[in-house]
Amino acid sequence: MRRALVAAFDAAIAVVDPFTVARAAVTVAGPALIVRGARTRTTLPLRHGVVVVGAGKGAAGLAAGVEAELGTRVLDGVVIVPPGYERPLTHVRIALGSHPVPDALSVRATRKMLAVLDHHPDAAVLVLLTGGASSLLAAPAPGLTVADARRASAWLLASGADIARMNAVRKHLSAVTGGRLAARLVGRPAAALVVSDVPGDDLAVIGSGPTVADPSTFADALAVVDPRGVGARVHRHLMRGAAGRVAETPKPGSRAARACPTLLVAGNRTAQAGIAAWARAHGIARVVRLRQPIVGDGAAAARRLAGTIRRARAAARGPYPTLIVAGGETTVRVDAHSGSGGRNQELASAVAAELAGEPGWAILCAGTDGIDGPTRAAGAFADGATAARARRVGRPLAHVLSRHDVHPCLALLGDLFAPGPTGTNVADLTIALVWKDRGWRLPGRVIQPSGRR
Repeated sequence: MRRALVAAFDAAIAVVDPFTVARAAVTVAGPALIVRGARTRTTLPLRHGVVVVGAGKGAAGLAAGVEAELGTRVLDGVVIVPPGYERPLTHVRIALGSHPVPDALSVRATRKMLAVLDHHPDAAVLVLLTGGASSLLAAPAPGLTVADARRASAWLLASGADIARMNAVRKHLSAVTGGRLAARLVGRPAAALVVSDVPGDDLAVIGSGPTVADPSTFADALAVVDPRGVGARVHRHLMRGAAGRVAETPKPGSRAARACPTLLVAGNRTAQAGIAAWARAHGIARVVRLRQPIVGDGAAAARRLAGTIRRARAAARGPYPTLIVAGGETTVRVDAHSGSGGRNQELASAVAAELAGEPGWAILCAGTDGIDGPTRAAGAFADGATAARARRVGRPLAHVLSRHDVHPCLALLGDLFAPGPTGTNVADLTIALVWKDRGWRLPGRVIQPSGRR
């Protein structure tokens, strides 16, 4: 069952591979570059070449795909990635930044990226963005320091705030996100390709929206933060902005909002569709895709998933299992007393606690970037026997969940999923197989060994 779940995960990663989606998105047509997104397209002139800039866990893969299509038309470029997400490039340079909390490395990398834009003022600009860009594109707003940004980012990650609320704050502490990169591109040909890591694919949220008008305000950001958590200087900056004494981020309808058409090329729904296509191609006819993303409190999400699994078991027919797939990102509120783990490890453990002792199901909850929290795992497996096995090793699930300390328990059980960095990021995936009590089996070709472990 685990081998089948991993094969489904691999199918998802394959269809959102940044190299592949970038090659499909850019085409040279005479003197022009045609850039295609999921719903629209735009055209850039090529007479002065193209400069490629960007950030995110999949930015190097996107750049490699662009280079493969455009060759020497790419004059120069810088993409910022975390360590471990590098990829050999010919014309575009790799700069390393820090994730998930920005640091001086991210600031230096962002300065290099902006310098490339200044050095080629006549060239068209192609911006490449994927999940992780928020901490990699680090240019603190005037009056703030990288230490301020680090403190605010660390507090936000521990606060339990969803990605939209976190990014409302981040955008108002930055000189480059929240549409401010687009403001730098006013008057020159530009477009952005985006791989989404947020539920709903809101372009203003992905990577804190550097090329997209920002509908959030300083007042919105101020409502999210605790001054004791983010620090006095950050709180004062947000208060000054809310009072109109700091310029707002570019808003919808502004000139900056029109400067850089931003096109979605892949996201979590792309990955889910890849899993569904893989399942049907390998003999699993019944596929259930949850319409609503798995977001919000992890315990509540686990209860919803448990209910879906129970209903699928009750409806199971025929010899093959049902495959359930969902995507999104849950939130986990941690404190100084919390242990180690990640939201996917918690979600898998919480589903196991809800369905303790119930047969006929197995689940994999994993981050598509290959990382789950401050651990080396992407997520975890669980099934009806997980809770009993946890008790036998002296780590009852109720106890480890209450302490947010699931990682050591899952490590003891051998239930962690650690594929390593995938080179992409389209949020999290939950994949479950559900079967009736007797007379079921897996199609043989489903459990062929996966190419990656």
